[in-house]
Amino acid sequence: SDIAGTTRDAIDTPMVYHGRKMIFVDTAGLRRQTKIDDGIEFYSSLRARRAIERANICVLLIDATEGEFHHQDLKIAHLAWEAGHGLIVVVNKWDLVEKDDKATHKFEKTAHEKAPFLKHVPFLFTSALTGQRVSKILDVIFLVDEQSRVRIATSDVNVRLAELLARRQPNQAAGREVKINYATQVSVAPPTIAFFGNHPDLVEEHYVRFLHNGFRETYPFTGNPLRILMRRKSGAKADV
Repeated sequence: SDIAGTTRDAIDTPMVYHGRKMIFVDTAGLRRQTKIDDGIEFYSSLRARRAIERANICVLLIDATEGEFHHQDLKIAHLAWEAGHGLIVVVNKWDLVEKDDKATHKFEKTAHEKAPFLKHVPFLFTSALTGQRVSKILDVIFLVDEQSRVRIATSDVNVRLAELLARRQPNQAAGREVKINYATQVSVAPPTIAFFGNHPDLVEEHYVRFLHNGFRETYPFTGNPLRILMRRKSGAKADV
């Protein structure tokens, strides 16, 4: 349906691409027009949430002719990101909008301002009508899937940590020196790195963001959330 929220049923479509099996789950769009019945909206939203829970990679389809991300688009993107799934934004009907050579940059910049985590998400500007860049979608899906499963050797994690600590140390807090001693990647899909130190509860949020951004400089984990955990070093005393 052309009206978001009236494509009601999620449809599973199995396929094979370059020898790799996948299942596409085409979900109901979430409503953006208040005239659509509230019952449709409720069940469309519920199905979208369930599909996100099932997915490894979420492909968010945006209508380019609407000019920007809407609240519901951001809501879906946020749900996928918080669930720890890979995310791709496909901006369809790109052939129908007036644009210059900076149009894609402007569109992405506006999205990043509304939701900074989208800086880590690939955008594809496509046209289902003309086929423009449609063939790239599957390749990007596999890229994001592969990035979700990247595992960094513990030695490399700690080399990068040492570089970041040399650049900036965590601030003292509550009159105590805060130290981060080492780190290791504890899981994939989503990539998760645990940092061990003497006062994990005193590491300030801005420093957690510094570590997050610093690791992404070297390991982008394209299209995937990177989770950061702060843990107490074994044997560390709470009052040190």
